[in-house]
Amino acid sequence: MVKPLSFKGDKKTKKRKRVDTAEKFGDSEASASKAIANPQEEDAAPDDDTWVTAEAAADVVGPVVFVLPSDPPSCIACDTNGKVFASALENMIENNPTTAEPHDVRQVWVANKVAGTETYSFKGHHGKYLSCDKFGILSANT
Repeated sequence: MVKPLSFKGDKKTKKRKRVDTAEKFGDSEASASKAIANPQEEDAAPDDDTWVTAEAAADVVGPVVFVLPSDPPSCIACDTNGKVFASALENMIENNPTTAEPHDVRQVWVANKVAGTETYSFKGHHGKYLSCDKFGILSANT
């Protein structure tokens, strides 16, 4: 914990203790409202941070994994030199590719919608963008 700067000889400030008015004065309405509020907070669902399949083009935002329809299932990955390759998927439930999760940072791409167009850009882990030449060869050099 960071403490404020103090000098030798400075007097220490006294801290006031806060007293709960419900306990001090016996206000039963305030304590009852606290008891009611706490169970609602416990019932709140935790944030789900698992990977999901995109149902529409608008769902493609943020970290994505390109799963290829191959046997065994694989995905698109890239190395630090910009070479794009097919990487085997390891994290799947019952060998179902729709439940695949990346096990390596090289398999994750960050999707962003290009402003004013209907296209997307995909940035790799090393900050370079996925591109395709006129022959259909993928790279991540730019």
